[in-house]
Order: sequence, then C-alpha cells, then structure tokens
Amino acid sequence: MKNDRFYRQLVLKMHEVSVVPPQTVGPFTPLYKLLVSRLKFFPVVAILPFSLFLIFIAYIFFGVLLVSLASVLQASF
Repeated sequence: MKNDRFYRQLVLKMHEVSVVPPQTVGPFTPLYKLLVSRLKFFPVVAILPFSLFLIFIAYIFFGVLLVSLASVLQASF
C-alpha cells in the first residue's frame, strides 16, 4: 500500500491540510488572543458584564421608550 501513488498523494494532502498557520490580526493579535482564550473557557462570565453595560447605555439613551418597547414586545408574545 505504501507504493500506491494515490495513497502517497492522499497522505501529502492530509499533511498539507493539517498544517494551519496561527491566526494573526495585525497589531491587534495580542488582544485577539486574550479575548478568544477568555471567551473559549468562560463565555458567560465574559459576555454578561458587556451585555449589562450595553443595556445600561441603551436605557440612558432611549429611556422610557426602551421600557415601553419591552412592554409591547412582552404583550405580543
């Protein structure tokens, strides 16, 4: 089987596909690696404060309109 040409090509292709270069995002690579590692192991702990912050900012900007929109959506469903 080692002398089979198709087998050798398949093995070479598998080695070529298995070699994946590291992800780079230019100057943001250290920040990217830090965020991805935290999101990989603790997604809820990382996303929860961010989502609460966004809700707070939306409430500051939209105020009562946001509360009334939530009430309308809650009544419709």
